[in-house]
Amino acid sequence: MTEHVFAKFSERSDQPEIMDGTDYSAEELIDSLADIRRVNKYLGGLSALTRHLFPMIEQLRAAGQQRFRLLDVGTGSADIPAAIVDWARSRGLEMEFVVLDLNEFAVRAAKEQTTGYAEIKVVQADAMQMPFADQSFDFVLTTLFMHHLKTPQAARVILDFARVAKVAFIINDLRRHPVAYYAIKVLTRIFTRNRLVRHDAAVSVLRGFTESDLTELSQVACTPFRVFRHFPYRFILIGGASAQ
Repeated sequence: MTEHVFAKFSERSDQPEIMDGTDYSAEELIDSLADIRRVNKYLGGLSALTRHLFPMIEQLRAAGQQRFRLLDVGTGSADIPAAIVDWARSRGLEMEFVVLDLNEFAVRAAKEQTTGYAEIKVVQADAMQMPFADQSFDFVLTTLFMHHLKTPQAARVILDFARVAKVAFIINDLRRHPVAYYAIKVLTRIFTRNRLVRHDAAVSVLRGFTESDLTELSQVACTPFRVFRHFPYRFILIGGASAQ
């Protein structure tokens, strides 16, 4: 029985998520983004990323840099960029943040959520065709986006991250594991009634990564990155100049 359960998680699933299609209303998608904001806040999405990003920024600040330009890809409602800007403001750092999403409803939500954040510019664009010059950002970030892509697509995106990022790119995504899968199924039944979240949260775990998946991804992309595990069931990948 145990072997059968783990076999289900041996390879990345290609089962589609509802939000990757069009079978939902604007209200459903925007409501699902509110749940994702809670996931990022309470289940480690924000803290896992900033635990690596903030020390790198502080190191550059110690070397004399006071202004930083960042890109967030697949931003959703831009909750993580807003939290990073709050942190920068508290330390007197200048920050310019471009946040990108292809979904028009997500772009609408991001604009609404970042009212009062002059540092954040919301752009509707395709991550597979990013309209940015080489090394035009200090840092490129993405959270819960990469698992939506198959390995060849993900490799292409990583190559573009490496092209655009002057200092580093940081990828924040899910570690595929039975405990993570069944736990999120239970939690979404308890804490949300949103149809997208109840379906997509568990599918996201099945589309997540193991160490061997990440090794393959690095090889396909021909791009080295460092891999860090974070509780609960998160991976942080750091590449670019900082990974050399």
